[in-house]
Amino acid sequence: MTPPAQIAEPAAPSVAELAQDLADDLAAGLWTPTRLDRHLARFLVTASAGDAQLTQQRLRAAFWEGGEPLVRQPDVRFASLLARLLPGTASVLDEAAVHSLLHRLAERA
Repeated sequence: MTPPAQIAEPAAPSVAELAQDLADDLAAGLWTPTRLDRHLARFLVTASAGDAQLTQQRLRAAFWEGGEPLVRQPDVRFASLLARLLPGTASVLDEAAVHSLLHRLAERA
């Protein structure tokens, strides 16, 4: 009897890939950020202006600012992207992609 074949689950996209997907959808008009998304982007851009660090404290403050409405939006990809940064597993390159997206959202006020 042979053991059942193990099915490899696809790797979860990186934070940079998630940010790029959102940026591409934004450019193509396939994603329209909510006022709350844009507000939180401005909040994080301002909070990280001095050192360009998306620290856990700043991300948690953004989640506090967004509250429950953030996760009750029809499209929660932006909230999911920010949540993926919380454990601190994102690399500097991932954060660069996120910063680029945040700046684009903040400018669209």
